[in-house]
Amino acid sequence: MNQRHPDQRYLDLAEKWLNGTITPEEEEEYSEWYNTVDPGAVLEIPADRASDKEDHRKKILQFIRRRQTPVVPLYNRLLRITSAAAILLLLAGGTWWITRRPVAGRSGGISVDHKDDVKPGTDGAILTLADGRTILLDTAGNGRITGSGPVITKSDGTLSIDGAEPAGRPALHNSPVASSGGEYNTLRTPRARQQHLVLSDGTGIWLNAGSSIRWPDVFAPDRRVVEITGEAYLEVTKEPGHPFLVRLPSGDSGESPVIEVLGTRFNIMAYNNEEKWQTTLLEGAVRFRKGDEAVRLKPGQQSRWSAGYRITPAEAADTDLAVAWKNGVQAFSSADIRTIMRQVERWYDIDVEYQGDVPIRTFTGNIPRSANLSELLSLLKAVNIHFDIETAKKKLIIKP
Repeated sequence: MNQRHPDQRYLDLAEKWLNGTITPEEEEEYSEWYNTVDPGAVLEIPADRASDKEDHRKKILQFIRRRQTPVVPLYNRLLRITSAAAILLLLAGGTWWITRRPVAGRSGGISVDHKDDVKPGTDGAILTLADGRTILLDTAGNGRITGSGPVITKSDGTLSIDGAEPAGRPALHNSPVASSGGEYNTLRTPRARQQHLVLSDGTGIWLNAGSSIRWPDVFAPDRRVVEITGEAYLEVTKEPGHPFLVRLPSGDSGESPVIEVLGTRFNIMAYNNEEKWQTTLLEGAVRFRKGDEAVRLKPGQQSRWSAGYRITPAEAADTDLAVAWKNGVQAFSSADIRTIMRQVERWYDIDVEYQGDVPIRTFTGNIPRSANLSELLSLLKAVNIHFDIETAKKKLIIKP
């Protein structure tokens, strides 16, 4: 081992851990030391200086350097949740920073009650065709799943619309089919499901849980129009003279907001149980319009709208946060427990109830969408959020 002062040695390891250059041997040494740090140790972290990840990183280093008398408690343990994952929790100015990464060394921390476990969501959706046929994609195998009309195929979790074919070709369904009506094709993801869709023009659409998209068999010659509810990430194929429009639910106002697109990458969040809907632009250009109001977004900007309010001006956005779900992460920034639990309801297909006055605290962090509910519940235990879970009823009760 390096013979310098122990605190300096662990400061060096902390820096390597934070920038991702730590070796497996050094990571084991660091985690062994980190798990022995007094859980009662505290650290002054002014709320106005602990607003982002970089500040939290600096505070970790300062803690190793100074070990000074505290004002705000620091919960500083690597919690071994699974055989290959740990969670670091820091309390700073009322905000918890949550990350999950591999860690070597001995286990420790909070136990998980696996009898109450709930699996995370997975790929799957319900496809309702314009002729009324309904196809459950969860049980549909790879290959072509329609006959006449649009040629629709499924391949490794992606549903592709290849365009229309002459009538009369025999159907080749390989999934349960039922009858219903409708003029548009509709793809709907129930809770605990997500789905990737490629339209006939090549536009890629990723639907989050509890969402839907409607589109016609054949786009009109002057425009391409789809209707979306819930949350979706889109990569729109550019077609000059053939604009792409996204209609959102009308809400209480009776008038649907519209997103006008030329060719771009952006995220839409428009769940009915969210107070504000938002459009976040990653690349290209879009115009968010409702009636006479319109906001043009540039890459890296976001605009919001809620029933009864005006569209907010474009402002800088955390684009990584906006599309974290699409990249396999449940992420939140300065979010209260109710905001987080709405994500939990959609992804784990579980209802959340509240009893009494639940403390108002904000949380910043992330956890993989592949994590079971038990891992998230372990975080709640760590921050003294009390709850009961009724697995059979798919119900989580949050208590003071």
